[in-house]
Formats: sequence, structure tokens, C-alpha cells
Amino acid sequence: MDMNAFLNLLLSSANPLLPDPAVLRWALHGVWAVVLGSGTLLLAGKLARPYRLGLTGWVMVWTALPGAVSPAYWLGLAFQTPSLMSAVICLGCLLAQARQWPDALRSQAAASPQPQFSAFKILSLIGVVLGWVLLLDTLALLPVSIYAWGFNSAAVASVAVCAALLWVALGSVGSALPLLVLTLFVFSRLPTGNLWDALLDPWLWLALQVGWFTRVARCLMGARRLPPATRV
Repeated sequence: MDMNAFLNLLLSSANPLLPDPAVLRWALHGVWAVVLGSGTLLLAGKLARPYRLGLTGWVMVWTALPGAVSPAYWLGLAFQTPSLMSAVICLGCLLAQARQWPDALRSQAAASPQPQFSAFKILSLIGVVLGWVLLLDTLALLPVSIYAWGFNSAAVASVAVCAALLWVALGSVGSALPLLVLTLFVFSRLPTGNLWDALLDPWLWLALQVGWFTRVARCLMGARRLPPATRV
């Protein structure tokens, strides 16, 4: 096979697999319900548990309603559907916050080492870099269209191989998150049929950057508070 023809086939975005319109309408309300419910549960952290869960449930039911009465309708017009990565992360946070653990188990979990945190840091850094690459692509500053390549099955295969290698290298539960999102994307093609829209959205990208900026700022402030001999 000619190398140019092979590269054109590999990078081609013709005939992409798009999500079913009916599934997309249901996913719009379902994903926004999970995202808004997770945010409500986080913001209402100072309330008593029954009130916190009740308020979260009310917001999720309201968001899941069909039509313009739901906030998902208007959020979808402004921001479309959140990524599958955001949906999975928010669903995990929702389940973790809603779960009631005994004090003994909670203290034991807090004291035990959690290696998935390092995996989350690596994944968040990858998300930040991917967002900047897609932004440069949007501004037409790259020689090839990375976003258009997200409609191709070769992009799914390439990201799946990288995600599998990362999972094998880290060996933690958190490192398997991209594989879970890829599996959901392959079966649903949500939210747009483009791989990058399933892995990242603008709000998640901003949240990842804020997290890294906060972490770097804390490290710099901690270094300034150390004595000069300790810094050396």
C-alpha cells in the first residue's frame, strides 16, 4: 500500500459514526442531571445529610424532565452535552459523597495509602495538555486537524492503546478511567461522535487547569515559608 494513501485513510474523518438522535436527547438530560446533582451535593456539604440528599435528588429529577422546563434544555443550547469523562467523574463523586460510611471505616480509608491519586494527577495533566492542543487546533495553528481526527476509528484505537499502557504502568483503579470512558464512547458515540468531546469538555478543562494552578501555587507558597537552609 502507498504510504500517502495509508496516511490519508488513517487521518480521514469521512463517514463518522454519530450518536442516535433519540439517545442524544435522553443523554442531554441524563448527563446534565448527574453533573448538576454532583455540584449540588458538593455545594450543600454543610447541610444535614437528609437535606443534602433531598436537595440533590430534587435537582436531578428537575434536570431529567423533558422539554424547556428542564435546565438541561437551556444548558444544552449554551454548552451542548458535557463529556463522558465529566459524567463518569461526577457520577463517581456523587456516589462517593452520598455513601454513608461508619466513622471507623472513614478514618481507616483516610489513613490508608491511595495510589490512585497519582494516577488522577497524571490524567489531569494529560487533560490540560490535550485541551491546549485542541485550542491550538481550533485557532488553526496546527498543520493537521486533531479534532477532525477524533471522528476516525484510528484515533479511538490509538487512545485505547495509550490508556491501556498507562493502566498497566500505574496499576491503580484511577488509571482505568480512560478505558471506561472509551468503552462507553464506543457503544454510545456520545456526545457528538468525536472522541475528544467524549474525553474532554471546556468546563472540565478549566477545572483541571484551576486544580493544577492551585497545586503549583501551594507548592510555591510552601517553599517560600521554609527556612533558607531547608530550601537548599
